Amino acid sequence: MSALRHLISVAAVAVLFVGASNAADRPGRGDQTPIPAPDEDEKPAAEAQVPPPPYPRNSDLAEFKLRNPTPNRFLVDTSSITVGKDAIIRFVLVIRTSGDETSVRFSGVRCSDREWKDYAFADADKKWKVDANAQWRPIQELRYNNYQDTLYGDFFCLGRGVWTSGKPVGDARKLAKLLRNPPKADSRVPQRSD
Repeated sequence: MSALRHLISVAAVAVLFVGASNAADRPGRGDQTPIPAPDEDEKPAAEAQVPPPPYPRNSDLAEFKLRNPTPNRFLVDTSSITVGKDAIIRFVLVIRTSGDETSVRFSGVRCSDREWKDYAFADADKKWKVDANAQWRPIQELRYNNYQDTLYGDFFCLGRGVWTSGKPVGDARKLAKLLRNPPKADSRVPQRSD
């Protein structure tokens, strides 16, 4: 019986020794082994330089409704929507005021960082003026004219707020379809009244 106990003790020590040596070989387990850097393929793609598309035609515009009050109309040129290899959604946005003024801009949304950029603006002659100093800015939820947050959360990016996956809902065709046929509001979800 004592030989069996001795054999079991030796086996237990061997298991502990092998387990400890395997743990020491794994980085990030309390040892000083550095964690390897991510592969080059895992780095986010550099932002592509994309020229503005042609000026929008009325037949390509899809109006979307905001979740808050506004006297303005907001439309996206569905033929201009692209989802780049850099994961940026680019599109032409048209804003029409109640006073018949129209603003046309070529914009981008970066879902991963919840950011917006206006690359170019159209002048009265329907010619693009590229903003050489365009910067990415955080998308904020506004009480009035909340078009950036509406496009980001309701049409373009998966999830909302802290629950976003940081990815577009789909390709350009799917985004255009969502704008043309928005999903019905779920009556089980409380709506904001402010």
